[in-house]
Amino acid sequence: MNQRKRATVLIIDEQSTRSIGISHAMLKAIKPALWTLSISTTVLAAALSYLAWQHWQTQQKATELAQEVTDLQQFTSAEIEAKLKGLSQSERTVLQLQQYLNARGVDVKPISSEPPAGTPNDAAGGPEIKLAAPVPYMQHYSEQTENLLSALRKIPLGVPHKGSISSRFGVRANPFNGQGAEGHNGLDFRGQIGEPVHATADGTVILAGTQNGYGNMVKIQHGYGYQTLYGHLSAIDVKNGQKIKAGDIIGKLGNTGRSTGPHLHYEVRRNDGFQDPQNFLTLGHPQDDNNHVQQ
Repeated sequence: MNQRKRATVLIIDEQSTRSIGISHAMLKAIKPALWTLSISTTVLAAALSYLAWQHWQTQQKATELAQEVTDLQQFTSAEIEAKLKGLSQSERTVLQLQQYLNARGVDVKPISSEPPAGTPNDAAGGPEIKLAAPVPYMQHYSEQTENLLSALRKIPLGVPHKGSISSRFGVRANPFNGQGAEGHNGLDFRGQIGEPVHATADGTVILAGTQNGYGNMVKIQHGYGYQTLYGHLSAIDVKNGQKIKAGDIIGKLGNTGRSTGPHLHYEVRRNDGFQDPQNFLTLGHPQDDNNHVQQ
């Protein structure tokens, strides 16, 4: 007689242990379902673990992003403040350049007072007229600034020699005997023979040679009617008609001509009138023209 084979399944919980007898035929029949259930359970557990990990990652990224946004806001605010300060300083510098040029007879248009694009204007109106191609404010500002710099390169600015000033523009005592008075149409700079003398603006040499009490001298024609003259040179390093850039060495300090000792005599002229070179050494305002000695 055939005896059916059976398998015993133990069910254990906290309070008791039970057993269930299952025939091999039934076990064989439900085996695929058990495998499917096992695999499904494993996949479900893996999916839940992945979702939990993804949630944790999302939380971490959200926290990091929030911190980055906070840091960026703070950085941007500081950067914007710095740029605004820089722009304000640039505007002051440009206005100073305008004042410098205008005070010396150079006609330059003021920087536009229109607010930058995107900034409301509380005192403007009228029909809206569309532009075919809008002009960026900053580009316009940059062009005007470049125009100012171009004008500056054509007028005398700064010192031709690093020495101290030994005699100023205007009326002075006779330097040879200290008696009486005479006019002095420039500035004298102390120095040693052979020290370099620099042009104070772009221009063209119109005279390089010897003249009267100037001794060896160089005269340069600049823009806007300006000329500069460098006298008592020991050597001349340029020639007539030569193009000069501001800062170029045009000669060497000397003691030629009517001179009591080594120095540079420096003159600034405009439209044949003598100007006080002191007013061109820095970006200050020119002094009253009453002290000018006319040729």
